[in-house]
Amino acid sequence: MFTKRYILFFLVFLISASISAQNIKNKQFSLINYNLSISNDFIEELIKLESFIDNIKTYNDPGNEKLKAILVHIIYYNLKENLERELEMEILPINTFMRNVKYDDYGYPKTNIRNALRKGNSRFYFKVAANLESLTKKKKDESPEIFENIDYSVTYPQLSIEITVYNNKGIIPVAKWFGVTSPKYPLAINEYLLKGFDNTEMAILPAEDQQTDNLYLMLDRAIHNAIQDHYNK
Repeated sequence: MFTKRYILFFLVFLISASISAQNIKNKQFSLINYNLSISNDFIEELIKLESFIDNIKTYNDPGNEKLKAILVHIIYYNLKENLERELEMEILPINTFMRNVKYDDYGYPKTNIRNALRKGNSRFYFKVAANLESLTKKKKDESPEIFENIDYSVTYPQLSIEITVYNNKGIIPVAKWFGVTSPKYPLAINEYLLKGFDNTEMAILPAEDQQTDNLYLMLDRAIHNAIQDHYNK
């Protein structure tokens, strides 16, 4: 005889797996929350770029987290563009809830699925959590050889993106897509590290061109990996 615990687990499994059977093509998605977290270690590594960072023009800048203000919009809009193109989702503007929900300092909705279900009328809702951290110390312990013969400042970052998807039927997520990436080798801490985020265009070349890595190229890979995670489930 099935226990209540087993039945609950089975129902959660069915709901969680249901996104793979649903057609999300041309369905409306509303963003309910977006958070970009940057580790203190990574921020400290970029101190030598402080003057360069301070001179990059930003929007919706609260004035106390300049690096976040530089990265936050480009990360989201590149993600949005790729999801719409690759998965053919229809992602509504970030202010689609109008005055019905709270927004953060950067203009992104700051609510939860319970409130979104009451205030919105989309078929799907999603939240995004991006995390940029430094693995420099860890990699120096694990793979000291990749730091040999380097006489300039470097960082070894890791960028991850997690997308949690809900439908309009309830508060249990129907999917989670996760993408993470890090460079093959440590990255030099210079202005090129932020190219693409500094209001300059950054072209993404074919892999065979062996393009010098930076944060913008890492973002492209993290988004690609998150989309592949959707296809793999």
